[in-house]
Amino acid sequence: MEVLLQVLIGGTLLGGLYALVAFGLSLIYGVVRILNFAHGTLLAVSGVLASLVFASWQLHPLLIAALLAPLMFACAYAYYHVLLRPLTRRSHFEATVGTVLVTVGTLMILSDLTAMAAGATQRNIPVRLEALEFGDIVVSTTQLLILLGIALLTAMMHVILKRTWFGRAVRAVTQEPVGAEICGVQSTRLKALTFAFGSATVAIAAVLYVLSFPVDPYMGFGLTVKAFTIIVVGGVGNLPGALLAGIFLGVAEGLTGLYWKPEWAPALSVILMLLILVAYPKGVRAKT
Repeated sequence: MEVLLQVLIGGTLLGGLYALVAFGLSLIYGVVRILNFAHGTLLAVSGVLASLVFASWQLHPLLIAALLAPLMFACAYAYYHVLLRPLTRRSHFEATVGTVLVTVGTLMILSDLTAMAAGATQRNIPVRLEALEFGDIVVSTTQLLILLGIALLTAMMHVILKRTWFGRAVRAVTQEPVGAEICGVQSTRLKALTFAFGSATVAIAAVLYVLSFPVDPYMGFGLTVKAFTIIVVGGVGNLPGALLAGIFLGVAEGLTGLYWKPEWAPALSVILMLLILVAYPKGVRAKT
């Protein structure tokens, strides 16, 4: 029983981190209508950068996140204008194929450049904090702080989307893009801001991730697939649904490793997504 509870705690933590990755991808798809296959790679690259910064200057993880988030925001904003925005002038088919090629190419280039610069080995931020014992169950203070960070970041994103002009504009464009344009929302600028905002959230998630799990430059595509699965289950733009779907996926992976074979855990997201798409071709929310 103690081992099971330990796995459930670890799965909840991992699933919450998956959900943070899915939040940004869900926003980007809902507004920009782009399947960004390089989204998970941003977490891998940001995690490697965070570990290098910590190893070099011993900065506090919060400060590292505060530095990486605006950097990722600026890079993603420029990336959208330089590489993705020109594709909007093409036909729908050409734009769709073009965005897939551009984002997959970015995935490969970022992974290889990061591996060349920092090596392909796994890295993390080794923060040593006191562990808490509840009988035979051991929970590290780091895990509790990460869970707190996940909750705060989710609440912050919820407030931004519900209470700010940016959030109202995002919801307007997602629900009725033509009406939003008539009301004065500049779609091109909003798409660039949304793409940058969604990418910046990944940088924060990366710092939380490397505090408990190792990262390497080539793990990004697997994270992207998990984020796609969470979006399919939880719904586009549904933060509570994405959080619950992420926790479900993380716990399911943990139980798969405990009761079956650990090597099957990474494939679970693909299997779940295929089963969901077969059962609900139009999406879970469309069926309920």
